[in-house]
Amino acid sequence: MTATPLLTPYVRAAPPYQPPYDDELPPAALRLVVAGSAELPFDLPVDTPPGDPTLVQFPTRRRLPDPAPWARQFIQAALEALSGRRPVAQLQRWASPSVLDGINHGRRRSEPGISQPVVVVRSIHVGEPADGIAEVCAVVSRPDADGPRFRAVAARLEGHSGQWRCVTLQVG
Repeated sequence: MTATPLLTPYVRAAPPYQPPYDDELPPAALRLVVAGSAELPFDLPVDTPPGDPTLVQFPTRRRLPDPAPWARQFIQAALEALSGRRPVAQLQRWASPSVLDGINHGRRRSEPGISQPVVVVRSIHVGEPADGIAEVCAVVSRPDADGPRFRAVAARLEGHSGQWRCVTLQVG
């Protein structure tokens, strides 16, 4: 029996983990420059007391109520205003001027003695893409001669002074 020579594996050194330092100068400090019309003046004094009314607190989710029940009630009220069953003035404290204008523009003028169908919010889904902002979609229905008619409603809510305010409303 002949013995075969044992081959030893060739081991190569691993390359260095970081590239070699080849700069002789330290890195320059990062300097941000805003030029031209993008520059905004900021004249708030440094010693402004914390209770100063010029400072606006950004709403946090902790200070706002749950958006789902609020949105359900608001969408119900907005659809009642669109159908002529409710005055638009009742929505003023919960809707932006653009939403109120849209409701006034799309409002169905009801004639005396003619009742409008009752619109019902069937389901509601809420997403919160950022703190103090809620995006809502809802399915609503109203009775018709052929059965219930379903529509979609989308709304964007923003927190203002501890309560929600509708800034966009779209009825499909």
